[in-house]
Amino acid sequence: MITDVNPFVYSRPLAPDDIIDRDEETHRLLAAAVGGHYVRLYAPRKYGKTSLLGRVLRDGERQEGMIPVLVDLYGVLSIADVAIRFERAYARQLKGRTRARIEEFLQSTGLGLSLGALGIGARLQLEPRADPLPALHTLLDLPLRLEEGGSFRALIVLDEFQDITKVKDMDALLRSHIQFQGEVASFVFAGSEPGLMRELFEDRERPLYGQAVPMRLERLGDADIAAYVAERFRSTGRSAGEAVNPLLAAAQGHPQRTMLLAHRLWELVPPGATATLSHWASAHAGALGELQPEFDANWRRLSTNEQKALRAVVAGDGSPYRRPVLEQLDAPKSSIRAALSQLLARALVEQRGEEYVLVDPLFAEWVRGLRGTGDATS
Repeated sequence: MITDVNPFVYSRPLAPDDIIDRDEETHRLLAAAVGGHYVRLYAPRKYGKTSLLGRVLRDGERQEGMIPVLVDLYGVLSIADVAIRFERAYARQLKGRTRARIEEFLQSTGLGLSLGALGIGARLQLEPRADPLPALHTLLDLPLRLEEGGSFRALIVLDEFQDITKVKDMDALLRSHIQFQGEVASFVFAGSEPGLMRELFEDRERPLYGQAVPMRLERLGDADIAAYVAERFRSTGRSAGEAVNPLLAAAQGHPQRTMLLAHRLWELVPPGATATLSHWASAHAGALGELQPEFDANWRRLSTNEQKALRAVVAGDGSPYRRPVLEQLDAPKSSIRAALSQLLARALVEQRGEEYVLVDPLFAEWVRGLRGTGDATS
């Protein structure tokens, strides 16, 4: 039996007890939920957003008696997709008498809804022309049904919420229901693309304008990362030693990249040993090698101007409009400014005061390495 297991998980959302810090963010989200406020949470991809939401849902149920519901909307393209996601979310998370009561109600509607194996998805497969809209209306009204049974409040998290922009008038449909549920449900609208999230909640012409309190998930603090890494090494009979500081410098508070680098480092340190700078150099190189195909694919999806803008940010140390940099890249300032606007909207770049930085610090290293390779605008 394998007992010496790497404690650093980077390929999937973390269990609530394995998250680095995030105590303040958890408290803020729970306080808003208990107070009946709707929140829109933004975080770049791989920032631990889903892991945090899992912790909030767990603590909301344990500490506040709330009914937790997580709906993953990633990749939805139609009303049918959204209906299936809501039905499966309730199926996964409702329990006991509440589940039995809701299941009885759903089956009584005659719409093909069920918390069991055969639900609206099965019906739509058998009857492709069936209209899923009545089923979705019913599912969106379920918080009112939950309240009828004496439950305190539902906490409903809609993850990757920006993808509803691909479903015509979905935000209007959603608002027509949630505007009447403030006394029985709290919603967290979580997304990873700031441009689309702003469009949904800050455009006066959109139905959800002003409907949720904004909250951004920030990078992790170095002190929290250092304590976490040191403790995990220690609990598995190792020491992180002098590798901690270069790990912090490379990760720059990025949650998933922190876990990847720590995972790689741990793999190289034998039981009972202490990590050295040599271990760190090998771990760092291994992580960059693992990410090479991902970075190359992401790079080739960018336009030429977006590639130049990323090169300008990196070469200019956060100041992309420096004349020597623009001249070297043969890029007008106006084209870099326009490209940066797009990159900011997609959370590939973030702005800190007057400076810009790539969200992914390891991608920034990779982009820096393109200089002189001939691939800068390929």
